[in-house]
Amino acid sequence: FYLRALRQEPHNAYFRSCYLPAAVPENQNDPDSDENMDAETPSAFIAEDDKGKGSVARRSDQPLTASLYLDGIDSFGEWLIYTTTRAQRDLRKARKEDGKKFKIIVKKIQELSRGHFSDDNHKKLTGLNVGVPVYEAKMSRDLRLVYQIHCVSDFGTDVTIRIFGVYTHAQLDSRFWDAMSRTLADTSPEYKKRCLYRNRTTYRRGDNVVLPGEFPASSIENALHQPTQRPSDMSRGQMDEAHALAVLDIWLDEDVAHVFNVTPQEKDIIENPKSCIVIGTYYVQKTTTMLFKMLGIERSWSERHPDEGAKKPRQLFVTQSRVLAEKVEEYYGKLQRSYATAHLSPSQLKDFLTSKATDGPQRQRRLVDADEEVLWRADLPKSYSALEEAHFPMFLTYSQLCQLLQNDFESAQVKEEARQGAPRVHRNAFRSQTGSRHQGSATSAQLDLIIDDKAFLTTYWAHFPDELTTRLNPDIVFSEFIGTLLMAGVIQGSEAALNSETGYLDRMTYCGRNSRSLVQDWARRNVIYDLFLLYRTKKRQLWQRDAADRYIVQALRKEGLPGRSIDFLYVDEAQDNLLVDTYVLNTLCPNTRGMFWAGDTAQTISAGSAFRFSELKAFLYRLARQTPTTTLPSSFSDPTMFHLTANYRSHAGIVDCAAAIVALITRFWPDSIDTLPREIGMTAGPKPIFFWDESAPLLDLSLSDDSGNEIEFGARQCILVRDQDAKERLRTLDRTIGIVLTIPESKGLEFDDVLLYNPFEDSKEDDSQWRVVLNAVTGVPAPTFDETRHAGICRELKSLYVAVTRARMNLWIMDSSTRAYPMRRFLMAADLVDVHQPGTPLPRLAVSSSRDEWAEVAWSLFQKKQYSEAELAFARAKLPKERQVAHAYHLREGVLASRGVTTGHPDTDRLIDVARAFIRCADEAGGVSDRQSYQRIAAQYFALAGKYRDAALAFYAAGLHDDAATHYRKAGMFDEAVGVVRQHRETVSSAVVENVISVSKLQYLRRNEIKKACSLFQSDADALEYMADYGLEAPRAALLEQLGRNSEAAQSQLSEGNVPAGVRLFLLDRHDPQSLSRAAQSLLDRLWSTFSFQPLSSRREPPDELLDLLESFEDVPLDDSQRNEIAIFRAIYAHDFNRLLQLRHGFLHSGNDAAALLLLDFVFAKPLELNTSTPYEIASCFRIFLKYARMLQRLACLPDPCDSLVLQRVFTFLPYDVDYCLVDESSLLGSRVLRLSQRYERSRNGWRGILVLRPQLARHMKEILRQRLCQRVTDQNEVCHNLRHIRPCFLFAISGRCPREDGCPQYHAVAGRHNSADYNILVRIVILQIMIYHTLYATDIPSRQLFEQQRQVLVWLRRLYEALHPPHYMLGSPHLLSVTAVPELDEGRHIITVWIRDFLNELRPGRSEGALHVFLSNLLRATRLAMMFDTRAASAKLHCLPCAFPGVWSLPVLWRDNTYVVQDLLWAMQCRDRGSLERGILFVNHILDQRLPIDISVLCDFMDNLCASLVVATRLKTGRTLHDVILPKSWIARVIPALPALHDKWTRRASEYHVHIERLLLQVYSGRDSDWHLYFENLDLSRPGANRTRNALVARICKNLCLWGYNYHDRSGRLGREIVDQISALGRIGDLVLSPTISPYVYAKTWNDLARAVRASTTGTDLDEMIQLWHGMPTGPIVDCPFPHVQRVFYTKLNQISSLLGVDLPDLQGAPQQSPDARAIPAPASSVSGTHVSSTSIVTTTSTDIDDCERPTSHDEVSDEADQLQAGTPGLTQDELAAGELIAAAFRRYLARIRTEKEALQHARSRVYAQFLAEAQTKHWHTRTSRLLFLAVLPYAYFAIECTKNYLGVTIASTKERLRTVNHVELEAVQSTLDRLVELSQKASQLLVQFQPAASDYEETGMETIKACIRESDNILRGMEEDADLDAKFEWREDVDIALGIVDVS
Repeated sequence: FYLRALRQEPHNAYFRSCYLPAAVPENQNDPDSDENMDAETPSAFIAEDDKGKGSVARRSDQPLTASLYLDGIDSFGEWLIYTTTRAQRDLRKARKEDGKKFKIIVKKIQELSRGHFSDDNHKKLTGLNVGVPVYEAKMSRDLRLVYQIHCVSDFGTDVTIRIFGVYTHAQLDSRFWDAMSRTLADTSPEYKKRCLYRNRTTYRRGDNVVLPGEFPASSIENALHQPTQRPSDMSRGQMDEAHALAVLDIWLDEDVAHVFNVTPQEKDIIENPKSCIVIGTYYVQKTTTMLFKMLGIERSWSERHPDEGAKKPRQLFVTQSRVLAEKVEEYYGKLQRSYATAHLSPSQLKDFLTSKATDGPQRQRRLVDADEEVLWRADLPKSYSALEEAHFPMFLTYSQLCQLLQNDFESAQVKEEARQGAPRVHRNAFRSQTGSRHQGSATSAQLDLIIDDKAFLTTYWAHFPDELTTRLNPDIVFSEFIGTLLMAGVIQGSEAALNSETGYLDRMTYCGRNSRSLVQDWARRNVIYDLFLLYRTKKRQLWQRDAADRYIVQALRKEGLPGRSIDFLYVDEAQDNLLVDTYVLNTLCPNTRGMFWAGDTAQTISAGSAFRFSELKAFLYRLARQTPTTTLPSSFSDPTMFHLTANYRSHAGIVDCAAAIVALITRFWPDSIDTLPREIGMTAGPKPIFFWDESAPLLDLSLSDDSGNEIEFGARQCILVRDQDAKERLRTLDRTIGIVLTIPESKGLEFDDVLLYNPFEDSKEDDSQWRVVLNAVTGVPAPTFDETRHAGICRELKSLYVAVTRARMNLWIMDSSTRAYPMRRFLMAADLVDVHQPGTPLPRLAVSSSRDEWAEVAWSLFQKKQYSEAELAFARAKLPKERQVAHAYHLREGVLASRGVTTGHPDTDRLIDVARAFIRCADEAGGVSDRQSYQRIAAQYFALAGKYRDAALAFYAAGLHDDAATHYRKAGMFDEAVGVVRQHRETVSSAVVENVISVSKLQYLRRNEIKKACSLFQSDADALEYMADYGLEAPRAALLEQLGRNSEAAQSQLSEGNVPAGVRLFLLDRHDPQSLSRAAQSLLDRLWSTFSFQPLSSRREPPDELLDLLESFEDVPLDDSQRNEIAIFRAIYAHDFNRLLQLRHGFLHSGNDAAALLLLDFVFAKPLELNTSTPYEIASCFRIFLKYARMLQRLACLPDPCDSLVLQRVFTFLPYDVDYCLVDESSLLGSRVLRLSQRYERSRNGWRGILVLRPQLARHMKEILRQRLCQRVTDQNEVCHNLRHIRPCFLFAISGRCPREDGCPQYHAVAGRHNSADYNILVRIVILQIMIYHTLYATDIPSRQLFEQQRQVLVWLRRLYEALHPPHYMLGSPHLLSVTAVPELDEGRHIITVWIRDFLNELRPGRSEGALHVFLSNLLRATRLAMMFDTRAASAKLHCLPCAFPGVWSLPVLWRDNTYVVQDLLWAMQCRDRGSLERGILFVNHILDQRLPIDISVLCDFMDNLCASLVVATRLKTGRTLHDVILPKSWIARVIPALPALHDKWTRRASEYHVHIERLLLQVYSGRDSDWHLYFENLDLSRPGANRTRNALVARICKNLCLWGYNYHDRSGRLGREIVDQISALGRIGDLVLSPTISPYVYAKTWNDLARAVRASTTGTDLDEMIQLWHGMPTGPIVDCPFPHVQRVFYTKLNQISSLLGVDLPDLQGAPQQSPDARAIPAPASSVSGTHVSSTSIVTTTSTDIDDCERPTSHDEVSDEADQLQAGTPGLTQDELAAGELIAAAFRRYLARIRTEKEALQHARSRVYAQFLAEAQTKHWHTRTSRLLFLAVLPYAYFAIECTKNYLGVTIASTKERLRTVNHVELEAVQSTLDRLVELSQKASQLLVQFQPAASDYEETGMETIKACIRESDNILRGMEEDADLDAKFEWREDVDIALGIVDVS
């Protein structure tokens, strides 16, 4: 009722005037006029408005709706005319080819529109009862217009005329039209009924005029059903034709398009006033509704009155497909032109056509990548905020839209950072994160690929650990990473991830119970999250991104939308968007009624996609709820959802198959896609054919004709394969087979015929998973469905759905694998496919195509970026130029794809191939735009390949002057770059001009091209200032030299490190003494740096130019110090060692220790060559070396070596400040500390240095000095070991012959010529060597080298013993020792004392008898030396040695009954106890009786000393004088110091002294003893050839024995006779040749013979003589001794003997101490110390009266003290305990310091705090808080900013250094870094002044001021951290944090 009321007047007219305004034509034209015929005639109309009624303006407050109503055209009647695609094509063809024919056709159409159904106009083509009739209208004799009466539900009219086309009479096939009629009738009964209906009430008889009828408003489409059967009488070609007639193609390549008829459902979508979501499978339907709605809103706005002030609606169409966006934009332009010309007059139409012809086509067809070209479009601004109303409606891809937004955000960020002074490094990071572009940056954008599933599989999945990827599907894992789920469960890309701070879910959220992940197992989700973390790490390393990495989301949330929002948003293919994309798009359009979403969830085949529109709708609602209410419409409602089911692309056979696949998906995975009504195909068609024969042979047969000739697939046919590998395999079979695409590549394309080749065999899922499909087949066993296990099949089915829906006419499936069985069985059961049975004839699949068809397909493939297939299609179309372009793009595509596999840039050759291919394309391109595009792409890839010159040339040819200049600059062609910016100043951006000019200045100056550089400055002063700012001292010096300012130029050269040039410039000012001195000093500084204490192996030779400069100073007036130093370097260069040694005296006397150390180090760098030197020369050399070693030792032990001027000179370093020193990096010290610091600065002397903390530098200097000392001393020690002249040959000295002759390693001193001087020089050499080796005590000897050090101590103590106690008297004895001859004796005594004490404390007998002779011999030597050099301490504590106390494992042979014989020896050596001589006799007898191994020479020394002591002791006991004692002078000298102690010594066992000597004589004489135990110098005397040595030793033993018998008062003569018998027994052996030294003893018959022999035993040398002591002074003349060879010495007192003999022994006893027992020999140190231990001395024993009474003692009697000591180790005294505690405390402090040693910066912290503490004590504090702040906060801040300032200063210096040497490519980055560092340094300097302790009165400074300063210091440090490397650490960061924490709390 109400609807009928609205149709009645006046309601009808009123509502029409309000809502349906119509434009009135300006003129009424004659429909038959020529002007109207020539015009662009509309071919379709929506509705006809009431004629003659004007339009009523719409109110401005009404919402814009789709206004698509056009006024009618007077020349047409009531029937609406619809034309098919074929009809439109025929009309356009007729208009272009034959104007007369076109007019006839139009006239006929006009007649039909008026209802003139005459016999000629309305003749049936079809037979009777065939369905919906088809008619023909005769236009000429051979021309027919074919049409039908069609029925639709439209804007008020139901029945229309549909024109199929224009045909000739011969083209009309009645059978085809009969079949077509039946097909139309099969649509629905209601449709057939309405098409047959004629409105008889309007029928006018006679003129055959029939008007269209009207039906109720119910939609016909509600009664439509899909044709199910293919007409049996239709051939394949006829089916194709029928389908083409039934489907309207809107994408015609025509100039003008028109709004055509839409279905009621499409009409509802267009007129829907709210937001909507349109779901459908046929993209034309969805896109058409969008376009029509856009056009309607645009027209609705345009019809508003200008006075209303309504803004033009901003309408934006967004899709993922660039091709679709272009087509939609083009079609929309056609529609707009259609409206623009709808009501033009003929004259206006002519003007329009003329202007159109003049302007040319609006969009030229170009063979380029439009996605890339859009980046270079000039019609769009670079940013979103710059969009204006003229740009709308706008059609963009989502990537293009994001690019506009990103440019806005980047620009804002850069401006903000520039305002705040943010570091440039951070800005660069921002650009790399956002992927922003500027002109020329598309080069890198081309390689910035989004990670897809293939890239994920090859680049990431293949490199994950196997233990994580086992049993996981990579597609599902990738889906979990970045899928499109609008729910929790997807780690990145989901709504929950979008709302998180990090942009991805944390582990707990993802693995939680409520997660709706595709993986339900918690353990697997945990593993997937581990993989995600690995994925993120690798992604950052490769600088790649995936689809979920959208910076725009964070920017939009933070900064909001930049610019005006969108009023109406149209999103096509919405299923391809991620959640983050949806958020961005929703933010763009706050109008909740202005969004249009369209898509098809069944086509979401990308990995990780699980898109559903229902979830999109819910997500939009949640976003609306989160939006502030002020921005929401008052009447917000959910988007309306529409489902489009009609499929106009494919016929029913293919649509049914696709619908079955969708049904499978919704059955098993209902949440994966939206549930839609069944899709309906508009025409019937054949079912797909399934071939399950062997695929490859079957394919070959289907591509050949009956004769076996190959037939390639046509242009409208395509072979679809699973993936790229399958594509390559198929191409290997036949490269010209036709178009072959993968299923993802085919998306968005459509073909007449599609062949699916092995879609199941190449599937990633196995047979068991595919069999889940059989659950949909009744009666077939199938596995139980598991959503997780079979998740991959969902994606496979979606992929299969996409492949099936690519076909329009025919679909063939070839797959013979077992995986294909489940789907084949399913489709067969549903009767959806025809299965080809093996053995039956094969249909011919291939259909040939024309060149035009191939060309059209090639263009389409090229637009879809299927370049390889486009290349093939262009080749078949015979278009070589286009093929070449496609080939170039194909090469580029391969390069882009390779980056995803190789995880890096492709190889250079491939990049160059791409560039050259595009150059060839540019050379042959016809259009300027294409040529420039190809040149641009070539330039980009030349640039990627590093061919910047070629890139610049190509950019210049492309007209991109910015990029040309930039790449000329990258190529280092600065002249060309400057030329471009100067020549094209108006087109080159100011930023590029500034950059090129700035960097060219630097480069010209770096290359010393002063003239070119100065041309870029306004004045020379500006140039000099610029060079000074950037540390370009070399060019600055050149310019200063040109200006005649030599001294300044010289200083610049020195600052640059160019010393020769600086020196020469200084020398030019000869009149200036200061310049000359500076020249000399600069040269010396460089020479010191060159010879900086380098080891010989790495010592550098000075450059020749420095040596030449040395010569130039001959006539230059210099001071003595500089001249002498120059002389050093001349001598060093000439290797004049004598000159160096001469110079050393002057430097040592003048105190120039650095020069002395340098020359001595150079002298001793090579091993000493002393084999030909005399002992005096050796001693002199060792004396010099000792000074050198002690100099090293002293410097190595300095407490703070950094303050030593000597070390500063030697090591070439300078103090930098209180904490740092600057070390020459080329020096030895620089190489050591290089790893400690990366902070460099150039010194005032020109060398480049490293800044090192003082404690670290001191540690390394000491280490170098100690290593040098150790190396030098070790080498010298080795040389000394091998010197012959310091070890005289024993045999040669006594006989003048040596059996080894020239092979003897010892020195052959001529017999009788060896004098006391020779003896003393040898002793001096050994003492010097001991002193030299002792300098090693200053080094930290490693524990592994302690044994070697102890061995060397033993060796040199033995050498000292041998030098002092030679084995024969002719070589000297200690009584010859002279302090004058050995000036180092007193100084060396202290060192020897330390060595002896350490050695004796370490000496142990060991557990085996094999080393016993070493122990006994060393013990005798060491104790003898101790008694000589450390007499008092040894006499007091020798018995307390550790070796005196037997251990558990003591050797039995060392025991004499219950007495340890080592104690016998020690007591005998001490000569302290009354029984010491007796214990000595017992020791000797035990050695000889037990045949203990021992050195015979050492034993003889002990026996000589014992014999002399016994003689003196017995004489003093009996006569109390030494009257008539005859002994060698050397023996008397030994016992003189012990005379007071010998008075009371027991001699009761004196008669036992010679008991075992006979056996000793026989053993030594014969050398035949089987149990030999005597050695001489470690040689076994029993060996053959030792006769001479044994003879000499026998003579020595005989001499000892005879002297004992001669001086022992035996009135009976028994002792003499026994001795004679013992010695004469030797002669009875008779098998030895006796030497002259032994024969007098052996051949003696009587005692007198022996007496004569012994008195003559010292003849032949002046080194010793026989002395007869005579008590009392002669009263008369002095009578000589009656015995020859004996000198009589008269004395009255014992203390006169030494002076009378002339034996003036040096004082080696040291200073007296108060207590003789106060000190023991110190225990051995665990490590060698550098401190000299002074020897312990005792008070001289006073003389006592000799006790005449002797009581007999038993064999075991010992003294009381000996009994006490026998019990065990004695305890320590209180003084020893105190000394031990002192040493232990010092060692504990050392260990504590080592354990708690902090970093070197701690010293600086302590210094700063000490400064503040000292200043705090001087200030007067009014409040406690102020003092607390001063001491608790400010030291941290001051220390941090001080460290920051120092770091910045060094970094600035190193950056300036880098600026001079860096490759020109990095100049801009280094320059900007330097500018930033200078700015930070200035700020730090200001803060440092404010923070210093005495800067101001902190009492008056407010808390906020202090807080602000501390925060500013934090900002400076943060800026420095951002500029630094990622791995850089600033140790003082914690100080800033502490200060900040305190001030924030306060």
